Amino acid sequence: MSKRKIVRKKHWIQDWIEAILFAFVVAMIIRNYTFQNFKIPTGSMESTLLVGDYLVANKLKYYFTEPAREDIVTFRYPADPEEPEPRELYTRLIPPIYWNHQTNFFTYYERKNVVKRVMGMPGDTIQMINKDLYVNNELHVGGYEQHLDNRTHPQRDNFGPIVVPEGKYFVLGDNRDFSADSRHWGFLEREDITGTPLFIFFSFGQEGIRWDRVFTFIK
Repeated sequence: MSKRKIVRKKHWIQDWIEAILFAFVVAMIIRNYTFQNFKIPTGSMESTLLVGDYLVANKLKYYFTEPAREDIVTFRYPADPEEPEPRELYTRLIPPIYWNHQTNFFTYYERKNVVKRVMGMPGDTIQMINKDLYVNNELHVGGYEQHLDNRTHPQRDNFGPIVVPEGKYFVLGDNRDFSADSRHWGFLEREDITGTPLFIFFSFGQEGIRWDRVFTFIK
């Protein structure tokens, strides 16, 4: 006498949990390895990028090529801690997911992404003299930089010469007088570069929606 195999139907809750986990994994893959959107919070890249610009960043580009001088890049902010703090309150699960022992729930943590322009390549000699940038002893003017502060600050406006080490980059904000960049926190590690802004999909400022910036590509 043959025995019939009993097939147990999954409970709807199991289906629901599996669907959520699948969607989460797909979303994480897209976010971490393909494209990501974020908002510009400060004026450090004005007037190329404005506060209230919403960007789509291409995270695939630098898997296949290396950053070039004058590229605008997104990267993990070097001044942020590697893991959430205070460290004793968090258990690392699958980065960037942590278990928060204070709230007894999951916490998503990664260093914030910021945007600057690559001005120094590995091996370059960088110097700033009275706000003018010199790369390999030659004055570099890109036409996108701006200076809005008439005061002089030694660290910001005069430094170097320094040589960019291998595997690192020197980045600056286009709004040179109001940017926390390599002049303040040092060289940018290649491994921290996450992508490049592709286009602005929305822009909103004090004046309202900036229609002339919506769906414009970033140069």
